[in-house]
Amino acid sequence: MSAGTGWTRRVLVVAGVAGMGWWAYLALTSIPSHWWLPWGIWLAGSVALNDAVIAPLVIVLGWVVLVRLPALAQDRAQGRAVAVGQEHVWVGVVLRGLVMVLGTLLLVWLVALWSSVR
Repeated sequence: MSAGTGWTRRVLVVAGVAGMGWWAYLALTSIPSHWWLPWGIWLAGSVALNDAVIAPLVIVLGWVVLVRLPALAQDRAQGRAVAVGQEHVWVGVVLRGLVMVLGTLLLVWLVALWSSVR
């Protein structure tokens, strides 16, 4: 582990906890209290669906892609094909996951705002 890894990890954890707190505050103040039970049921159902269906499917597909298919990229400077390391693929997977989570939270917040206006 490099010297900067501990510091970077701490900053990311603090940023993640702050983001979750902010979105929790927005959810609790933007969603009317009579909607909390239906939203809770919807969230619990989506977690169950994710854990039972989506996550295993993503794991299997990810295993097939990472293990069975060689990832190649064109080295423009040399004009030859080189293999892309698995760590680069994992960074892409993690970044895509973060974008998906933040986009979902933004969508929930916008729906809550739209619902409170009507």
